[in-house]
Amino acid sequence: MCKKQTDTNNPPYLHSTSSQLIVSHPIPPAKTLNHYFLIYAIFPVLAPAFIAFKSITNSDFRKTSFSLYSLVSGATANPITKEWYFQDKELLDILWSKVPSAKCYVDDAIGEPRLEYQLSEGYCGSATQRCILRSFGLSPESIPAQKNGETKPGPWCEHVCQMAKEATEGNMELETTIVGGDVDYYKFLETLRETTKEPEKSRIAVNFLRPALTGFSGFRFFPMNFILGLLGGHFSPVLGLIENDTVDQPSSSIREKIEGDNPLVAIWDTNHKYGGAYFVPAKRLYESVKALDLSSNKNRALIVVKKK
Repeated sequence: MCKKQTDTNNPPYLHSTSSQLIVSHPIPPAKTLNHYFLIYAIFPVLAPAFIAFKSITNSDFRKTSFSLYSLVSGATANPITKEWYFQDKELLDILWSKVPSAKCYVDDAIGEPRLEYQLSEGYCGSATQRCILRSFGLSPESIPAQKNGETKPGPWCEHVCQMAKEATEGNMELETTIVGGDVDYYKFLETLRETTKEPEKSRIAVNFLRPALTGFSGFRFFPMNFILGLLGGHFSPVLGLIENDTVDQPSSSIREKIEGDNPLVAIWDTNHKYGGAYFVPAKRLYESVKALDLSSNKNRALIVVKKK
């Protein structure tokens, strides 16, 4: 059972100035010459050529590409990183002290987080699996190390269930439900609300297009930045929701800023470059999950993970 924090005076696992979890940055695996050649020579040439060819020859691909470009361009002009809520200290204090689903990601017995950052690009799906399994009480040593891949919701679900079963010798069985971005917004919101209300047995991961929230990185027409803007899918655990009634301080102005049908969703970004936990309005997160994956022409998804 995940408990509410009752004493918020400098918990040992929080930075006193920012209220972010204290989680060490990982040592990334060594890069090979082949890696640099692929990323900085081959990919910037072939990927734009592929997108241009597909856009000319496939009208659906062209329509999806333009739609994604418009979405990410809008986020470039209005990124969540510049909004008041993004990593607001008061919101983070509320998250760790009053939201039981977030408290599952902290081991109160030893005062340490049950979260980690991805080792490198491409490891976000695997890092998310480990965060969720650790939040169920499994030790970091009992579950497989992070690996590259785990980028598609279907195989991701199969593997996280297998990892739990093997780590506990069959004593923990999980079941997963994929809620694609093709559902309407209120089904999406209901999934977030219902899952985070069951912290004793339920967790939720999100596969989303992060540039739909943060925009293009740097000059958008630089090939690498442009491609990553349209293809920059990401996995992360959802920590919980901040609703109107979560904020109970009469003096706080935050309560007035949170719309009833658009609560703030707390995300643990597995990429340490984003600073840990941050908040995004549910409607904006929905748009980033609704965004089609160009590589598969499928929506991204929420993934509900439950103990049987």
